[in-house]
Parts: sequence; C-alpha cells; structure tokens
Amino acid sequence: MIIETPTNNLKGIGFVIIVGMTMAISALIIRTIGKDLVSFEVIAFRCGFSLLYLLLLNGHKGRDLFAVESPYLLTIRSFMLAIVVIGSFYAIVNLPLVQVTAIQFTKPLFLVILAAIFLGEKIHLPRTLATICGFIGILIVLRPESTVQLAQIAVLAAAIGMAFTAIITKKLTRNHSTSTMVFYGNFCILLVCLGPTIFYWVTPNLSQIALIAALGVSTYLGQTFMVQAYRYGETTVVTPFEYLRIVFVAAIGYFIFSEVPDTGTVVGTLIICASTLFIAVREARKKTKKT
Repeated sequence: MIIETPTNNLKGIGFVIIVGMTMAISALIIRTIGKDLVSFEVIAFRCGFSLLYLLLLNGHKGRDLFAVESPYLLTIRSFMLAIVVIGSFYAIVNLPLVQVTAIQFTKPLFLVILAAIFLGEKIHLPRTLATICGFIGILIVLRPESTVQLAQIAVLAAAIGMAFTAIITKKLTRNHSTSTMVFYGNFCILLVCLGPTIFYWVTPNLSQIALIAALGVSTYLGQTFMVQAYRYGETTVVTPFEYLRIVFVAAIGYFIFSEVPDTGTVVGTLIICASTLFIAVREARKKTKKT
C-alpha cells in the first residue's frame, strides 16, 4: 500500500518546531527523575505509556495498525530508535542539556557520511569541509582532552542512530502509517529495556509514576510529530528548523537547573549548527535545480 502525501514544507516546519518543544519538555522530565530511577526502567515505563496512548487513540484501525509492508526496514528503524532513546536518556541525566542537544544536532553530518557509504553519493569539497568543521565543533563541545565519558559516547551513538532513523523513516512513510511506525518503535524499545528493568527494579512512587506518564505523552507526541514533519516536508527543508530546540533546552537548563553553557560549548555548538545548516541549505538548492 503506497501512501501518497503532498509536500507541504510549511506544515513540516510547524511539526518539527512542536517536536523541539516536546523534546525539551521530555529532557526536563528525564533530568528530574533520572537521578532516582534506573534509566532502563524509566524508558520501559515511558514506552509502555506511549503504547497505551497509541492503542487508545488508534484502536479503531484494527489490524491496519499492525500492517507491515517492509518488515526488514521497520525492524532496523526500531532498533536504531532504541539506541537513540537509551543513549540520549543516559546523556541527558549525566551531561549539561545544551551539550547533549549540540551533539544531537550532528545528525546531518552523519547523514552525509551514511549517504556516501550506503547510497553511493559523492561528497564534494564544500560538503567535505562543512563536515570536517562540524566534527571540529564536536571536539570543542566534548573537549576529550582527558578521559572520555560514557555519556559522551552514548550521545554520539544516539546522533548516529538519529541519522539512520531519518533516512529509513523517509522511506517508510511511503507505505506505513505514522501510528504503525510509532507502535513498533516503542514496542522494540520496551523489549530491549525489559530485562535490565527487571534486574535493576526499583518501585517508583506516585509522583514518579505521574512524571513517567507525562514523559510518555511528550514522547508519543514528539515521535508522532517527527514522522509527520518528514512525511509532509522535504528533509533538507525541515531539518534546519530542528535547531530551534536548543533555544528551548537552553532556557530549561538555565531557569530550572541553573546551567550556564561555557565558552567551549557555545563556540562548538555554533560551529556544529553552522556546518550542518550549510549542508542542509546546499542540498535544498541542489534539489531545487534538479526540479
């Protein structure tokens, strides 16, 4: 079944801005409860709540909700999402929020590399220089002059997973509904986290359960709107607007957790944003010339 969706970049941009807001709220909740409960347990609960919301809202679709046209790609996407969620969650708890968000923004840099490896795309000099600058920005933000932290490795792995997910999601939107992709993504993450959750189980109190339920809502909305953003908008047009998220995250970090980004983080973030925006704008222009 092919799902034809007319391109509407304005709608795609609107969805991705909402995603930025919901992800900032999710980061706030994760940081709040992440110090008291094991990450795997919170993620498992969060996915359980997200699945519950999805089934309640989409139960009328019946078997169509579970219909899969490309099981191999959907499975890869689901496991990539598990890496993204687990890596991001661990990093949010253990690193400054702006630093985590800056590294997550390196997704377009990894997209360039993945396109060259798996799609055979040629990387010309401008994109090569922009990609190199982006990775220099990563080094400035992380400053791995001493021991590399596990949380830094986790957020880099999440960024790579985001790149894989973006490519696969665009392909899957042609023959899979948003709710189907969100369902299998959350179901896979739940399965991955189930074993560690049982092993490290800590009984949450009522306030923690309420926060996890709220996290499930924000995550479900974020996942749904992200799929919608790439369903309606062109990837190279929509992606740059993801950078508004750093404004929301920086505000939360400053006003809620009293986090003030240091000079290295600010400079590295600006370099990352500039290099990835250059790549996105260049790709959008190339696509316009072809049409």
